Amino acid sequence: MRDMLLVLNFDNDASRAITRKLRSERVFCKIVPGNISLEEIKAQEPLGLLLAGGVSGQTPAGLDSRIPAADIPVLALGDAAGLLLSLLGGTVGDIAYQGAVMPVSYTDCALLAGMESGERMLPCVREFHLPEQVRPLASAQETVIGFAHESLPLYGAQLQIEQNDPESSLILKNFALNICGCTTWWDDDAFVTRAVEEISRAAGSGRVVCAMTGGLDSGVSALLAHKALGDRLKCIFVDTGLLRAREGDEFIAYYRDEIGLDITRISAQDRFLDALRGVKEPAEKRRVIIRLIQDILREEEEKLGPITALVRGTSCNDILYGGGALSPALGDQVPLIEPLRELFKNEIRQIADFLGIPADMISRQPFPGSGLALRIMGEVTEERLTTLRAADALFRGELLRSNAAKRLWQYFAVLIPMPDCEEKSVICLRAIQAAESSHTYAARLPYDVMETVTDLILRDQKSVGRVTYDLTPAYKYSGVEW
Repeated sequence: MRDMLLVLNFDNDASRAITRKLRSERVFCKIVPGNISLEEIKAQEPLGLLLAGGVSGQTPAGLDSRIPAADIPVLALGDAAGLLLSLLGGTVGDIAYQGAVMPVSYTDCALLAGMESGERMLPCVREFHLPEQVRPLASAQETVIGFAHESLPLYGAQLQIEQNDPESSLILKNFALNICGCTTWWDDDAFVTRAVEEISRAAGSGRVVCAMTGGLDSGVSALLAHKALGDRLKCIFVDTGLLRAREGDEFIAYYRDEIGLDITRISAQDRFLDALRGVKEPAEKRRVIIRLIQDILREEEEKLGPITALVRGTSCNDILYGGGALSPALGDQVPLIEPLRELFKNEIRQIADFLGIPADMISRQPFPGSGLALRIMGEVTEERLTTLRAADALFRGELLRSNAAKRLWQYFAVLIPMPDCEEKSVICLRAIQAAESSHTYAARLPYDVMETVTDLILRDQKSVGRVTYDLTPAYKYSGVEW
């Protein structure tokens, strides 16, 4: 067996919360689809399974029905607890409580060791009717919200994993350490060592290409591949002309000139502007950009000669929420290496710091893979790109100067054509803060900061007619962008 857990994904946010909590306790786990087969699970040899359900009150489907009898410890949380109960012969009844703070009591068992009875927020609780050989572990006002099998290591609880909640961490630690027998071996050094070994194994003895986007994810992936492959790694940076002010030059200055990576910079700004001429819909912009990047990478592949693999900076956030970096594989037959596929953005920043990447590059704002094209409403032109770059740089600069940026998760500017004046544009500013549950809300920026930013933009960019602030919340990270 391998010293790891699998998190079966029945809800993206719950999977993310569980995985981040466990990894913060140095327990290694990774997210897999909820409908993964028992054969696929056994092939990975995990010490235990976590079923990550949401808190909607709807019992998910798709779990392999053979899992409860597979002699692998299972902990089902949230809505997934009802799924496990059903497979054990129990039934899930009507909703008993919804969005209420309730007193919860626990029984004495290894899973709940150290947990004290008290009030908890219960987003949605359904009535559980337990079958024989299944006993209650936790209850709220006589409603069973947690259970365990009497002879098998199978557990379920209608509890959510909450941010900054010691009991959430405790129930996960109890399951991982006391029931499954995991050890706390996972840290930055362990990840880097493991990633370098896997890249070396996947690459074989041939040459490998890393498609770099200008962002942190592809930069960290390239550094890991460089550790594994040395001069057998060739990096290609397609400069689309859609990055923020000075980012392309700073990216090359660090990764090529300072670190010494073998990077070819393809200046393709004119090609992308030509391809985007007349394109207004965001989805079509993305398709155009992906297609052109593919074409350029294939052109470079022909110049390089045979390669054995492509390194790409895909992260776990990209897998769960989409919108990842646009660096498609070269050709149809080249294997893909994604060393960051299991990591979240905060973990990638930790690895970047461990590898010695400068703090100002680590702390750069998240950026859509298609760049500023998706932050311009309507057609992308050179003039609009210039205006948006300048406004965005002024906004970011003032937030950093005033120290307001420290409490923000993301901040950027969007350009909107003014409907009554073709020569003028509206700059819409967006600054958000994020919660663990992936909900985001508009930050309450100081008025003097907003006033200063507005004045700077209007004086610097004569084509800007208005400056506005977006107060719209987003209930998923994907809703942050326009």
